[in-house]
This record gives sequence, C-alpha cells and structure tokens, in this order.
Amino acid sequence: MIENLFLSAGAMKAGTTWLYERLKDHPDIFFTPEKEIHYFANVAGIERQLSYRNRLLKLKEVIEKCSGGNPKFISKHVGEISWYAKYAGKEKIDGSWYESLFEGNSDKKYCADFSNLYCQMDRKGWAHAKTLSNNIKVIYTLRDPLERLWSHYKFHHKWVGKEDSVIDDGLGLFEETLGKPWFYKNSSYLENFNNIVDGVGKENVMLLYFEDFRENPQREADKIAEFLGITKFAVPEKSRNEKTNATKDIMFPDEWKKVAKLKLSCYADECKKAGLWHPNWQEVDDEEN
Repeated sequence: MIENLFLSAGAMKAGTTWLYERLKDHPDIFFTPEKEIHYFANVAGIERQLSYRNRLLKLKEVIEKCSGGNPKFISKHVGEISWYAKYAGKEKIDGSWYESLFEGNSDKKYCADFSNLYCQMDRKGWAHAKTLSNNIKVIYTLRDPLERLWSHYKFHHKWVGKEDSVIDDGLGLFEETLGKPWFYKNSSYLENFNNIVDGVGKENVMLLYFEDFRENPQREADKIAEFLGITKFAVPEKSRNEKTNATKDIMFPDEWKKVAKLKLSCYADECKKAGLWHPNWQEVDDEEN
C-alpha cells in the first residue's frame, strides 16, 4: 500500500507538463524515472503501453545508454538502471508491481504519477486507484476547450511524425480525428471530473485552470501546496509564459474551428451548468452554425 499517492490526470495539452516541471524537484514529492507510468489506464483498458515488450524496450534503451560509459558514468545511473530492471522485471503487472516502483522513496511525503490518460478513466478505474493508497490526491487541469483541442490535434500530428502536414492532411482527417474516443474524451471535462470525484472523493480532487497558472503561477502554486499539504515552493516569474511540449504555431482555420465548435457545444453547456467554465474561455456557440 502506498501511503500518499499524488496523481495528475490531464487533460491533454492543458499544462500538465508545465505542472510537472514545477514539482519534479520538490523535496516532498517523489517521481520515478518514468514520468508517465500509465498503470491505471492500462488496467482500465484505455492503453496498452505497459506491455512486457514495451517495458523491455525501455530497459534496453537505458542499458544501451550506459553500456559505453565509464564506471563513473555508470555509477551515476545505477539507480536508473535498477529502477528500469524492476519496471521490466515482471511479465504480468499488478498492484504489487506498481507499488514496487515507488520503493526508492524513503523520506518524501508523496509518490507522484502523471498521466494524461487517466482523465479518460471511468469511476471504476478511479476507485481502483484509491485502493492502492491510504491517501490519494488528484489534480485535474483544464484549458480553454477550443485552444486545447487545436493544440491536442497538432500534438498528435507531431507524435506520429507529421507535424508539418497538419493543414495539408485536410479537414476530413480533422473531422475524423475529432470523432475518435481517445481524442474527444479529453474534451469531456464534466464527465471526467465527475468520474474522478465519484472514484476518490471530492475532497481529494483539485481543479486547475491553465489560464490561471499562466496569469499568476505563484498564486496557483500556493494553492497546490495547500491542497497537498507540502512545503510552499517558488515559481520563477519567467515560467508564466514558458511553453513545454510546444507545437508549431499553426493558425486554426476558420472552417475547421466551426467544426470544432459544433463538437464542443454540448460539452460547453454541461460545464457552464456545473460551474466548470472559466470566464476567460472562448464561447463555442456559433450563430453561423
């Protein structure tokens, strides 16, 4: 059983990497060498990134990185090698395997696991996550739906090696992608939030808005510290506009934006009624539609 578990649940392209960069060296939080473990998403059937083969390949990369090094270089990476040996050590993964990944934490309050895939889990998936920790805390980050969707689409193209073909691939592919469950699920803020709350309890969930930590990062950092019960940490002013995992600055075509607004309109209505709508977000109601 993990005493204190801190999960960051996305949404995709809503600032989770920015959050990770602020917290990765915090004295009260333990991160594993693999930033995104995705364990609970794999158990829930959302992804299969933790196949035995994939984990062995990760271990292979680490070994190859160190194989040509001198003893001094290797000594600096012994912990990393040992961790990935454990990561790839069992063919079948389970709760005990997941817990073992945090055994290196001897003095920090929280074990942390960041995965954008977690926001796609249903209540059952979140309830399962709660069973592995005596105290679980979840941060769910949200961003202007239109901006997040366009950034997500560009990032997907970058991921598959086609970053320069975003526009050339055409409106048809854009519409098709918007209809994929793995894509549109990230936009279903209210449903995702309710699943988290139902699974782990509202008192264990914090909502963060991308726009707020862009406007005043230190204020949001103080809120995070209070929520987790950790030492307050300073956020450099320069981080306000710092971009992480950035995609190319490609204009969102008007015709494509209309298609996105139609897709997002139902999600927007739900969020507004539930009070999850940020005042600085663009409206997705389009009279021309």
